[in-house]
Amino acid sequence: MGLFSKMAKSAVVLAAFAVVNSAAVKVNNPIMYVDSPDPSIVRVDDAYYMVTTTMHFAPGVPVFKSTDLAQWRTVGYAYQTLTNNDQQNLNGGKDAYGKGSWASSIRYHKGFFYVLTPSYTTGKTHLYKTADVESGQWSEVQLPFYHDPSLFFDDDGTVWVFYGSGDQISYVQLNDDASGVKAGGKSGKLGGVSVNQVTGTSNYYVQQEGSHMEKVNGEYYLFTISWPAGKSRSEIVYRSKSLLSGFSGRYFLSDNGVAQGGIFDTPDGKWYALLFRDSGPVGRMSHLVPMEWKDGWPVPTSGSKAPSTIDLPESPLPGYGMVTSDDFESGELALEWQFNHNPDNKNWSLSANPGFFRITTGRTDSRVVNAKNTLTQRSFGPKSSGRTLVDGKGMKDGDMAGLVALQDDKGFVALAKDGGNYKVVMYSGNKDGERLVTSENLSDSKVYLRIDFDLPIDRGTAYFYYSTDGSSWKKIGNDVKLNYDLHMFVGVRWGLFNFATKQAGGYADFDWFKVGTDVNDEIYLDGAGSEPVPQTPFCAAGENCPANAIPGKIEAEDFDVPGKGKDGSSYYDSDSENHGDSDYRKGTGVDLYKKATGVIVGYNSEGDWLEYTVNVKEAGDYTMFAAVAAAGSTSSFKLSLDGKDITEELSVPAASSGEENYDDYNKVKANVKLPEGEHVLRFTVVGSWLDIDYFTFVKGANATDPDPIVGLAKGVRYNVQGVQTYGVYGLNGKFIGRVDASNNFDVRSKVNSLVKESGVYIVKSLTTGNTHRLSVTK
Repeated sequence: MGLFSKMAKSAVVLAAFAVVNSAAVKVNNPIMYVDSPDPSIVRVDDAYYMVTTTMHFAPGVPVFKSTDLAQWRTVGYAYQTLTNNDQQNLNGGKDAYGKGSWASSIRYHKGFFYVLTPSYTTGKTHLYKTADVESGQWSEVQLPFYHDPSLFFDDDGTVWVFYGSGDQISYVQLNDDASGVKAGGKSGKLGGVSVNQVTGTSNYYVQQEGSHMEKVNGEYYLFTISWPAGKSRSEIVYRSKSLLSGFSGRYFLSDNGVAQGGIFDTPDGKWYALLFRDSGPVGRMSHLVPMEWKDGWPVPTSGSKAPSTIDLPESPLPGYGMVTSDDFESGELALEWQFNHNPDNKNWSLSANPGFFRITTGRTDSRVVNAKNTLTQRSFGPKSSGRTLVDGKGMKDGDMAGLVALQDDKGFVALAKDGGNYKVVMYSGNKDGERLVTSENLSDSKVYLRIDFDLPIDRGTAYFYYSTDGSSWKKIGNDVKLNYDLHMFVGVRWGLFNFATKQAGGYADFDWFKVGTDVNDEIYLDGAGSEPVPQTPFCAAGENCPANAIPGKIEAEDFDVPGKGKDGSSYYDSDSENHGDSDYRKGTGVDLYKKATGVIVGYNSEGDWLEYTVNVKEAGDYTMFAAVAAAGSTSSFKLSLDGKDITEELSVPAASSGEENYDDYNKVKANVKLPEGEHVLRFTVVGSWLDIDYFTFVKGANATDPDPIVGLAKGVRYNVQGVQTYGVYGLNGKFIGRVDASNNFDVRSKVNSLVKESGVYIVKSLTTGNTHRLSVTK
């Protein structure tokens, strides 16, 4: 694996993933909120191997492994160097942005893994082969260029590539050992494959590409992607009893752009499609679609919609297993790193200053996109933060070393050497160039740099910060509105860089790179970087708090400090925005509201969760009481401890007042068994919508509630005397309109007339500022 760590521990780590919980975990789609386009997947026994596109980055064609479809890790790359030309080496003013290697195909056949990838940089299709995908050497065969190829081994020993774009799909036969194109072999167009016949149109944004050929129960199934004009990107499927002719086709899925990929089965007979969706600046994200067979056709079990959640044995790893913090204490880079284009190996080092990643400039450059040895990791959403400490004592005049948000619309924050002085600078720009936004003087050669990403679906913003002490951060420059562009064709990444503008030979040392959901989070994946910081309790006094004592009361708003370690964030909020009216912990994405009893966690929807570090004084039976409010009859939650459920799904009674009132609290109780010692308690919303105030744990089963609800002060009602004006907002905070109303019935009637779709809406009194949620059914 060259200079990148082979992670000998990975076999042990991934083997641990194979221990499946008896209870399924509801996982959000996309299963990886990270750039993972053009996925191709193969199952070998109880392990799944996936490859995705990373374009111009090196090493290339990452191979990911999982045993549960939720927790993925990088275990290798098909190649260290695609080619050594000027484009891939960033020489002579040339580059390979948006090129490199494209959609790949992974297969396993007779003890060998094969990865087939086309390159618009080389004009070839590269076929890589190894017996050991995690630590073995890969051999390479170069074939003619085939766009979006699918490698296929048939039962009769023949080997094929299906490829191309347009109304039809092409094929070519390879040697039986896949060593090259077979002399005198078959080639042509697949008979019966016509996307125009399937869609009924000849007008497209993308007519057809992305071939994936599979054989199931003796029949052949070809999956492709098509994007008819005015419609969604769609997954098409063709079937035939013959490999090269007789195909008929139809839509497999046409919903929200989720398309392009293949199908596979699990050891216990379940079937899935692994597809992706273009999702804006974060990139193209992989979705898992459960499916079944009906009359010989593959059909999504969710019907015509791509599911928003699926049940899997485990929750995804922090950062979806695609990123890691790194203290650079190893002699090898973690596999989560990739260089922007081929590295110049003589000018980067982990040994020149042990414990640091050093970049030495080998030439002068005018732009960060031309700089060699920029070391990158993917971003992830919906929110993420990356930061580093750079020491520029070895820099020369005109050098800039720092952290870049690498995409066509980009920005960077850097340490700059100006004569004998140091500055912190912020630049922003696009694919045509960058400009200096601001500059501030520094008194030292060291500075902490940080970039935060806010990456809701289809949008994105980068925020830039610096610090001189590592704890007090100052915003610098402008926010950068990110944009996914076909020029680079990848999701936004963090990049550590150093380049010279006047004289080569200077160097910068990066002490570490920390990545997480926010500035407090440090994701350390097993086998990468150093030991993680443990999850940290929170209380009204701040972060220096003991674990929540059991028996005792836990305030819902005092969930753990976000992240603080390899266990990732301490909460998940589906829209990642704080819509609450309380200033308490305002920087989190959890909706915190002021109520008569204090601060509560509101606006909780299906899949949201909160975590609390608890210390159980004595093992045994306990009674849990939760103060919760719900306006409807579908709200519910469950509790788990260290990833294992300790309650069934617990229903929350609807408000007794007969109206949609989240101020009418009830107590929900359950008997639980708890082990002694420190653990992580998770509260998970199963049925939307509900508010949670606190939990109380009392020793013994069927214990008496020490804090019963007696006449909790009611909150805002609509039936206030006189007419009030109310603002109506969507769940994303978008203003929809205003209504004037004098009572609850009037508000409901007018909001129902105002909005166009069923859903839950925020109604805010513009007189008092109080908010309320209202469900509308059209």
